[in-house]
Amino acid sequence: MITKERAREIRAVIEQAAGSLDDETAATAPSLFKRWTVGETVEPGDRRYYPPTQRLYKVREGQGHTTQADWTPDVTPAMWAVVGDPGEAGTLEDPITAARGMEYTYGLYYKDPEDEQVYLCERIGEEAGGKITLQYLPHELVGQYFSLAD
Repeated sequence: MITKERAREIRAVIEQAAGSLDDETAATAPSLFKRWTVGETVEPGDRRYYPPTQRLYKVREGQGHTTQADWTPDVTPAMWAVVGDPGEAGTLEDPITAARGMEYTYGLYYKDPEDEQVYLCERIGEEAGGKITLQYLPHELVGQYFSLAD
C-alpha cells in the first residue's frame, strides 16, 4: 500500500517529468501538470492544469503574477494561454472545443462551449492552416473570424 507521503513524492516526480514535454504533447495529458491554485506566484512559461476546464494553460510572456480566485485561467486570457488542443480533429464531425485565449487555425471547426454551436474559423485574405490567438469565443466573432457551420 502506498502512503500519502509516498504518493506526494511520486506526484512531484511526475510533475517534474511532465515539465520537459513540448506543448503539443503536454496538451494530451494536462492532469500530469501541477494544478492551478490560488496564491501561487507564476512566471511566464509556467504551465498549470485547471480542472474545471480540464485544460492546460501557460502564463503568457510578460504576465507573471500571483494567482487570485477571480483570475482563473479560463477568464483571464490576457494572462493565460490555452496549451494545444484536447486532441479533437477540427472537422465538422469532430470539432475542437473552443476556449478564450486559445490559438485557432483557419479552416478548422470549433465547438463553442457557451452556445454549443459549431463554427468554421475563416477570414477573408487568410489561408487555411494559418493561426491566430483570440481572446473571445467563436459566437462573439461571427463575421470577423468565424461563420456558423451548416
